[in-house]
Amino acid sequence: MTRLALALCVVVASGCNCGTDHLVQVPPPASCETDASLCPKQPPPEPTCETNSELCPKVPTPGSIAGRVCAIDGHTWLSGAVVWVADPTAATHQVRTTSNAEGRYQLDGVPPGQQTLHLEKGSFSQVRQVVVQPGAVTQVPEDTCQLDVAPRVAVVHGSQYDRVEGVLVELGVKTDALVVYDLDWAEKLLADDHGLDGYDILFLNCRSNEATFMARPDMQQRLRDFVQRGGKLHASDQAYDIIEVAFPDKIDFFGDDTVRLAANQGNIVDLTADVVDPALAAGLGHNTVHIHYGLTTWSAMVGVASDVHVYVKATSPLLDGSSLPNAPHIVGFSHGLGHVVYSSFHQEPGIGADQESILKLLMFEL
Repeated sequence: MTRLALALCVVVASGCNCGTDHLVQVPPPASCETDASLCPKQPPPEPTCETNSELCPKVPTPGSIAGRVCAIDGHTWLSGAVVWVADPTAATHQVRTTSNAEGRYQLDGVPPGQQTLHLEKGSFSQVRQVVVQPGAVTQVPEDTCQLDVAPRVAVVHGSQYDRVEGVLVELGVKTDALVVYDLDWAEKLLADDHGLDGYDILFLNCRSNEATFMARPDMQQRLRDFVQRGGKLHASDQAYDIIEVAFPDKIDFFGDDTVRLAANQGNIVDLTADVVDPALAAGLGHNTVHIHYGLTTWSAMVGVASDVHVYVKATSPLLDGSSLPNAPHIVGFSHGLGHVVYSSFHQEPGIGADQESILKLLMFEL
């Protein structure tokens, strides 16, 4: 027997045929991988929010804010005002709602603690601090309902029978936020690119002087630019030519568009009109209104483009004895970031309860 065979036989003597060179496989020693009882004992996993809800962070119960929204006069209730607070956990980073026909709102899901409450309608706004209690409704006092941040307003004086500035003062717009211009309004406001920079809204009374504006395409473009960048424009009755020239594709006025004053064919009349805008009807409390046309004539609209919104419509009697059925009497449209409203009838104190109420509410569309 060789020395190698003898050595192997000693190592595996129990399974070795010492007369031959035959080897027997020896099983590997047991380990953690083959015998779980040999593995070190692992401590139990630490409990987490997923396995024990008591360990989850406590989420404060949200609360609510309730109140009312009104114009600066303290009693014109505003429907459709946007009410919101910032909330970084919300999908839109805001919790928001809108006011109803009586100006009432309840904003639910508000994080508890001190919140900055925003109320907005058109160019008017209010910001106030409110401490919200978890799971409770915090009531904002009704005598603080006013949207107290008013826009800066420029008014172009026209006919003595159309005085929108008088209605604005009745509404509560402070006189120091309102500047009235006369015959040279275009030269003062549209002669350069910055003439309207100090204003949020431009009102054009009936018979606002148009001669300079009509002769200056650069002024027409500046008026469009004012609205494009967020300005608001309101015109009434025989200031229609300004709207027709600046925004020719929006409103179809009666008569030849190339002839000034051609639309002034509405007949003197008192008529009943339909309020077809739901928010305006809600604010008025009824969907029909009385309109008074008391001068020689007024400017009639035939129709509007598809992107123009009609607020009020009625059959329009014309001087020739014919009429325009279901014709618009108040319309509005957007242009860029701004908005334009045109009314066929005048706005002046004492003209009529319905007409004054309409203007007061439409102010908040601007």
